[in-house]
Amino acid sequence: MGKIITIPKKLAKDDLVVLPKGKLEQLSKENLELRKAVQAILAGEAALGKKKTRTFRQFLESKFPKYVKNL
Repeated sequence: MGKIITIPKKLAKDDLVVLPKGKLEQLSKENLELRKAVQAILAGEAALGKKKTRTFRQFLESKFPKYVKNL
């Protein structure tokens, strides 16, 4: 068994979570990826609103016309 550490309530002040460092790093990486994805979505929506991008249908028509027939 490892060392026992007591953390006073005054120091914790809120819920306290203890997890392995590797798990914390994984969660931090996922959080960063999620933030980047949300930023890309918001940028795409803004560009679409300003008519600076194509709709998905227009993209399909230019790159994959055989799939547009099925829509």
